[in-house]
Amino acid sequence: MGQAHSSTKRYRGFVLTNEGLQKLNNCIQKLEAQTRMRYGASAIARKVQLVESDGIHPITVRKILQCQTGVDYRSIDHVFQALQLSLSEGDYAHADLCKSNKSSKSKWTNISSSPSYINIPDISNFYGRTQEIAQLESKIICDRTKVVTLFGTVGIGKTATAIKLAHSLKSRFDFVLWKSLRQAPTLEELLISLLNHFPIINKNHLPTSICSLIDLFLEQLQRHRCLLIFDGFETIMNNQDDEDTAYGDFLQILLESNHQSNVILTTRKQPNLVGILEDKNLYSIRLNSLQIDDIQKIFYQRGIYTGSLEHWIHLVNYYGGNPLALKTVSNQILQYFEGNIPRYLRELTTSKFILQDFKKLLIGEINNLSTLEKKVIQKLACYNRKVSLSQLRQDLNEPKLEPYLLNVLDDLNSRALIEQHGACFVLQPFIAECIFYLNP
Repeated sequence: MGQAHSSTKRYRGFVLTNEGLQKLNNCIQKLEAQTRMRYGASAIARKVQLVESDGIHPITVRKILQCQTGVDYRSIDHVFQALQLSLSEGDYAHADLCKSNKSSKSKWTNISSSPSYINIPDISNFYGRTQEIAQLESKIICDRTKVVTLFGTVGIGKTATAIKLAHSLKSRFDFVLWKSLRQAPTLEELLISLLNHFPIINKNHLPTSICSLIDLFLEQLQRHRCLLIFDGFETIMNNQDDEDTAYGDFLQILLESNHQSNVILTTRKQPNLVGILEDKNLYSIRLNSLQIDDIQKIFYQRGIYTGSLEHWIHLVNYYGGNPLALKTVSNQILQYFEGNIPRYLRELTTSKFILQDFKKLLIGEINNLSTLEKKVIQKLACYNRKVSLSQLRQDLNEPKLEPYLLNVLDDLNSRALIEQHGACFVLQPFIAECIFYLNP
């Protein structure tokens, strides 16, 4: 092959195939995730200069990335060598042979074309979750994980984290589609809504069967690189009807099908699919307490607060680092205690401040629990310490519940309503207070 490209007059007529472009883009995305730096045409040209004395011009690199104009074989080879990639025959082709195929593709399939951001909520004053977002970015960009799940208790910041992640990743996708499931749409309604955002689909002639809708939707995920965010997935799971099964089957199809897109789920309860299926295309992360530094930033937006580091730690631990709860508390401390955190903590020893907004959200969570789950969480609310499984079983003293106790605890843990520390379980103090208030 070397002789075919060794003539003094270079033939500038090669472009990357879809496979070659995918290989190159995957490498660039991995480098960007590892170095936290952008690898544009100029950066790649500088990298080529390190291994080839005559180098390559950034314009040529841009042509290679865009696959719109043919370049000489040597330039493609230099770029692949500089990025430590092997260049195979299937990675490039004669520009004329690819021309008709390239021109028949929608402009939306070009990874360098302007992406479409649909329904992504705006977000401001977002603090923290740096580690979690970096972890999720790595899973999506480097590991190509198809479905990632953010789960956690009420108010822990699942939606805000997903929004931040979507804004961070949106330039890497052709489409970014945000859909709230809090109104419990049927799967058919969701698919029709999603398909209506793709420009080449005839909205007036969509299929009528759910299987055909799924097939058409998968075609779009194969043709375009899409980031889909389904917010409030627990609403579907709480229905306990045919739609729950339909969505579960839909997720299974997304995991098993060959496509180039990614899905982010936010939910208060970890989907059963995640607990059962061991799959490299599936990843789940539980959002826990925000760090003290980030919580202080939230507080200082509202005013001036006084207290030692020990007081801050006590406050954060009491509310489990929950952003929604602490935002409400920050207002109470300003309004009733002039920002004095120690005075507020002293008041907590004799008076309990039930957070009304949080209580309303928690009522919905408690109502979705089974009778056995309610009994266990009410018993856990009676403790002010971690409790072992054997102690909990003994204190419950209910023979009918005993065979199912582990299953009940596992379900409460999947809802992020309890915390597990080794072989012990505990409720965050302010959740216990809310449960006492709901069940005096």
